[in-house]
Amino acid sequence: MTDSMDCLKRCKESSSGLSSLIAAGGIRTAVVSLFMITALPVMGKDLEVLSPGSGEKPNDTSGMAMMEIAEAKGFAGKRLKVTYGRGGGSFGQSQRTPADWTKAETLSFRVYHPGKAMASITLTVKHESGKGYGGRIDRTLNLRPGDNRISINLKELRNNNGSAPDLSSVRHWYLAGSGLTLYFGNFKLTGQSLNSTALPARPKSPGRSVRELAKPGMNLPEITEPILFNTPKADAVMAALQVFPENNPWNEDVSGYPVHPNSRKMIETAEPNRHLYFNRDMGFVIVPPSQPKVEVKIVGYPGESDPGPFPVPSNAPVEGWPFNGLDLGDHQRNGRGDRHVIVLDPRNGRLHEFFATKKTNAGWQAAQASTFDLASNKLRPDGWTSADAAGLPILPAVIRYDDLKSGMVRHAMRVTLRKTRRAYVYPATHFASRLTDPNLPRMGERLRLRADFDLSGFPQQAQAVLKGLKKFGMLVADNGVNWCLSVAPDKRIKGLEELTRVKGRDFEVVVAPGPNAGPRSK
Repeated sequence: MTDSMDCLKRCKESSSGLSSLIAAGGIRTAVVSLFMITALPVMGKDLEVLSPGSGEKPNDTSGMAMMEIAEAKGFAGKRLKVTYGRGGGSFGQSQRTPADWTKAETLSFRVYHPGKAMASITLTVKHESGKGYGGRIDRTLNLRPGDNRISINLKELRNNNGSAPDLSSVRHWYLAGSGLTLYFGNFKLTGQSLNSTALPARPKSPGRSVRELAKPGMNLPEITEPILFNTPKADAVMAALQVFPENNPWNEDVSGYPVHPNSRKMIETAEPNRHLYFNRDMGFVIVPPSQPKVEVKIVGYPGESDPGPFPVPSNAPVEGWPFNGLDLGDHQRNGRGDRHVIVLDPRNGRLHEFFATKKTNAGWQAAQASTFDLASNKLRPDGWTSADAAGLPILPAVIRYDDLKSGMVRHAMRVTLRKTRRAYVYPATHFASRLTDPNLPRMGERLRLRADFDLSGFPQQAQAVLKGLKKFGMLVADNGVNWCLSVAPDKRIKGLEELTRVKGRDFEVVVAPGPNAGPRSK
């Protein structure tokens, strides 16, 4: 994958369903209600949820929204200057732990509109109990030229489907617009009963016992120092480690599931005559339980990232190394591409993955950070990305040497497709497209090699891949080269070039069960 894919890859849900975006740009619009602006008195206690006046910037942006702290003509103090591009964009606040807004009465802020005509922006509020477009709040706000004092009565807000929102669990709010430059003041919740508990606290993640994380009848080897992926020590750890529960979608046998009724058309959209391809891209490092934790500066998507610090060692391999021929230290600082970093902490039961990672003089930085519990089937929050576009973990999908040595890859694999739909299906949590064609695959779509595909004549390691594709299939995880699998950049892996004999038309889309069905039935 290349840097040119980054923009498309990182399209987020927050740019959909917004009344102020241009339909010609491929974005759906939905005007829920008009909100007339009045100068209402603000009474009671205030709790600031975003403070540009003190230099604070939003932790979540999407689309074409450029921001800076600046001063607006005729107003004292700092403002958040937001320039919405013509293609639309948004800014706001997102948190992993939901915030309680029930003790607040209003959400208020000032916004200066320097234009000469009326304009509008859309406030969106998402909460834990809301599902999809209907289960969130979209409120259109009309702005007149000059200063606008906005005060929104929270008791009057309704979800798009008309139901009452669950304001005890607000996890994401943002303001979207198109073709505008606006200056925003501080955003405040106001109410007589407000206190600091309305803001979320970072949850602590308890570790897991070693027994829980080893496969039945196996023991995890002792880990005393960082271990690179392309070593016998790493093979021994991965062979013994249960990467997510046995009933997790990555470990699910899909060989008996029905073919999707639209399978043929979905396959046709992805160059069915193109051969299967693979990237030697995703290395990883296994760290001991005592690995020192360091801060990783999140510069792209802090609102959809997990909190640090993280046990990232100095020799963490960055995607593309060592097959690019660069020295690891040089690649950590100057490498190109998506630059994923994968850190596995088996004894503490954690998997840490980073996107667009780089080592600087000040330490590590990344665009996004995701932490997964190896003993849980818990997904990313609905609508959140991860180090991969679909919101999925990467490590459980990578084809490793120990997989091939065992005779079959016993987990689902990761595949990229050039065109995907603006939708996702379990276990994905995020889409990365503006396209709505129902014949395009969704993020998380499960594809399976046809049962009647002849494996004879393929080298042993290639057969191990193909057997796994028949039993476990592959999940659409990102936009990229059609029919491209992710393989560890391990020189011990040989013979996969023969996979070019497999074509896209040899696959079928299957209907896999959801979070509470199939092997996860309660």
